[in-house]
Amino acid sequence: MFVCAILLAAGCTRPAADPALRAGDVVRPEIAFAPKEPWPAGAEVTLGMLMQVDRAGGETRHLRDEEVNPDQAVMRGRVTFLTGDSPLGDPLEVPFVRDC
Repeated sequence: MFVCAILLAAGCTRPAADPALRAGDVVRPEIAFAPKEPWPAGAEVTLGMLMQVDRAGGETRHLRDEEVNPDQAVMRGRVTFLTGDSPLGDPLEVPFVRDC
């Protein structure tokens, strides 16, 4: 009787939470701009980064803010401004900050 109670209790427990990243996952940065149109001089532009996770079974998802420890995730972007097809000065390297 005691063994049956243990088996029934084990069958009712919740599985461990699905980890944000697993071995074999491929993580790719996905840059988003708003607005997407060419920017006029002096325009304010929003630049964001999503982290896309591709899993072996074909599942694709994005990491959520709460799944990433801010101390472990240090991301930087390199921005080059162009005039036509020519660079306008040297590229700028800027850190991404967590704003939420």
